Amino acid sequence: MQIYIACLASYNNGTLHGTWIDATSDVDEMQEDVNALLREVPSAEEFAIHGFDGIPNIGEYCGLRAVADYVEFVEAHDSFKADEIKAVLDDCCGDLALAKERLEDGYCGTFDEFRDFADGYAENNIFPDVDNELAQRYFDYDSFARDLKLDMHTIDTPVGVMVFHA
Repeated sequence: MQIYIACLASYNNGTLHGTWIDATSDVDEMQEDVNALLREVPSAEEFAIHGFDGIPNIGEYCGLRAVADYVEFVEAHDSFKADEIKAVLDDCCGDLALAKERLEDGYCGTFDEFRDFADGYAENNIFPDVDNELAQRYFDYDSFARDLKLDMHTIDTPVGVMVFHA
């Protein structure tokens, strides 16, 4: 994960001057890299983040602390795919605390479609000890899935539907 740091003094004078820095380093190390870049240009004081590699665009003026917080969040939740992390953060409007709570306390799984979750839920919770196929044959799985979805929170991702307790 990297970010591209651009010198704004150069940018405002029509010159592109910047460097990619490692976003997985701590804030102080990133700040040292930024300071080294700014020292290369006389009277340069400000920078912006003009590129993200492995990180969603969280804004060019978000600050290095926000970048470090995002990287820390991703590393703490490495069992999730990047698309899932991005989808949860987007759903939480970028609020890392809410995304963390959602992933750690309410996550039920990622499924190809919600119906897969609902069918498994019904079989594990409604029919756990029932061998009677007749009862299951007359159970309305479609209605159950529709009603259960009202009680759950879902996020559509490129890899499937993430299901959370509401």
